[in-house]
Amino acid sequence: MAGSYNLLLICFSLFVATLASYTVLEIAERIASQETARYRRMWLAGGALVFGVGIWSTHFTGMLAFQLPISVGYNALFTVVSLLLCIGLSFYLLHRSTQRRLRWPRMLADGVALGAGMAAVHWLGLHSMQIIPAVRYTPWLEILSVLATMAVAVLNIWIIYTLNTHKGEHFWRRVIFAGTLGLGIFFMHCLNMAAANFSPDSISSTYASIDSDNLMSAVVLGTLFVLIAALIFSGAQKTKLLRKIVGRTNDKLLHFATHDVLTGLPNRALLAERIQHAIHVSKRSGLSFAVLFMDLDGFKAINDSLGHSVGDGLLIAVGQRIRACIRSEDMVSRIGGDEFVAVMGSLASPDVVENLAENILSVLRQDFRVDEATLRVTSSIGIAVYPNSGDTVDALMKNADAAMYEAKQNGRNTYRFFEPAMHASAMRHLTVRHALQLAVEHNQLSLHFQPKFEGRQHTLTGVEALLRWDHPELGSMSPTEFIPIAERSGQIIPIGDWVLREVCAQIVRWDAAGMPPVKVALNLSPLQMRPDLVDSVTEIVSQAGIAPQRLMFEITETAAMKNVEKSARIITDLQELGYDIAIDDFGAGYSSLAYLQQFHCRQIKIDKFFTSRLDQGGDSGPAIVSAIIALAHALNMEVVAEGVETEAQLAALQKLNCDQVQGFLLARPAAARDVQHFLGHGRAFA
Repeated sequence: MAGSYNLLLICFSLFVATLASYTVLEIAERIASQETARYRRMWLAGGALVFGVGIWSTHFTGMLAFQLPISVGYNALFTVVSLLLCIGLSFYLLHRSTQRRLRWPRMLADGVALGAGMAAVHWLGLHSMQIIPAVRYTPWLEILSVLATMAVAVLNIWIIYTLNTHKGEHFWRRVIFAGTLGLGIFFMHCLNMAAANFSPDSISSTYASIDSDNLMSAVVLGTLFVLIAALIFSGAQKTKLLRKIVGRTNDKLLHFATHDVLTGLPNRALLAERIQHAIHVSKRSGLSFAVLFMDLDGFKAINDSLGHSVGDGLLIAVGQRIRACIRSEDMVSRIGGDEFVAVMGSLASPDVVENLAENILSVLRQDFRVDEATLRVTSSIGIAVYPNSGDTVDALMKNADAAMYEAKQNGRNTYRFFEPAMHASAMRHLTVRHALQLAVEHNQLSLHFQPKFEGRQHTLTGVEALLRWDHPELGSMSPTEFIPIAERSGQIIPIGDWVLREVCAQIVRWDAAGMPPVKVALNLSPLQMRPDLVDSVTEIVSQAGIAPQRLMFEITETAAMKNVEKSARIITDLQELGYDIAIDDFGAGYSSLAYLQQFHCRQIKIDKFFTSRLDQGGDSGPAIVSAIIALAHALNMEVVAEGVETEAQLAALQKLNCDQVQGFLLARPAAARDVQHFLGHGRAFA
């Protein structure tokens, strides 16, 4: 996944590293001058705290400067452990570098130890990002970053030791050394970030305990702590200069803590304060106010196709247009990803909110021009009005979000006011989404298999794997409910990997039981059509030790047409490895002759909608099915008819020379042990 850097935050990260380095050089001189062990330990602890917080702030500021096209949360435990490790490493650094005698072999050994520790800090920082799948590393860059970290650690020890053995150094020389240390710390962070790779289809975990706004607030507090320490430990002749630096930095720190770094709009923290203020005003005035939760429709497709820089430009432009729609006393904020929230106060009537929502929808429908690309997006808006839709910040935000979800479910590019029934729907959605994260881990998922038969002889030609989910509290979940939720949340990717592993394991079990070989088909979600799909499939199937010819992947035509070039490349790569490809639900989507010829698939599966019309009378149903079969045969493809439920449908398909059939009439989906008796009656595997 491509990301971009915020230049202002990068500069701020370098500033924090330099300031922390300057402060620790001041403190190191105090440590070296202490004669008693007690005071020495006190200064060591204070210096370690200042330098550790400074390094930690530098690291996480740099991470926040790297912006992904998804909202990223952070694991609280990893974040805190990385801070404590920074402080511990700083204590060790100061302890070793303020010795009265320090030889090079010992200095190098300390550098290796400190470098390894700092590499662990970087690892904790990146893995605190709650995204799925987790961050991976480019091996040679990761090795280079570790070696650079060790070199920077040796440089730190040498500079501190050198300054302490040459008392009375000039102020500007100390500043130059601090700048050198700051650059070194910043450089090792940049190398570590360069080694990190993010999957193109990374998603944000719903269990993130710290969002980016709260993390930025923590970084700002850490920076303020370093600034104060710098003022306290500086001599009188330097304090005036540092006060000027602090004065110029305070406004920036406050802005970082309360505003989105990309768009400059207020962030979630400032939004919560604004809503709370609106509640107090509304209680006094008796006038209601509204919270409008907005999410862009189609933003991810723009990011995927045109790149993250274009996506960033679009978000900035969207924020500007929304801001131009609202009144001066109202506020719009960006709370992450492509989500914006507006607060509109002192409402005389609901019509005012409706007019605002319609105005926003109207201006967002107009073309955007970003980096010479013409872009079109729409928005779904959910509206919660105080006090009817909630009387707390949390309730208003959740209910506005629920209304926005309802707007998306009702065709998008529209708005909805919150209604109590929406809450139940949204809570159900959230419950299922959270439960899905544990489904694989707790062995709640299972596979059923539905046989496919040759049209006339009813000979088994293969089976299709179908996902089932039995939750201990929610009961048996319908795939039509949980699959779309898994796709929207991105959880379909790990679930899809589990399905492939389980299919491979079941094939191995059937082979061990002496069953004739059978081809197993499994569905690929549109979200699984990612650049690393082929590598992932190859790894899983190779580990299972089965031949690729035993598997067929079914891809809906809608998924294939989302990005024809990418789909064609993935399909070709899979076919070259020996996997068969089928186009599922044919006729329900684009039904393009051009892409059928381009993809060269083994099978097409006629959507059950057309199968169901074969026994309803009239000529249109059989005519359409006949045309599809003739087209497929002309392109040397097999045809499978789905949803065969009556003898009349089966007879019609046989008459039309349909190659294979599948449906409840012949066999319902069942567990592996229950379909095993079909396997002995199949045709020889080809």
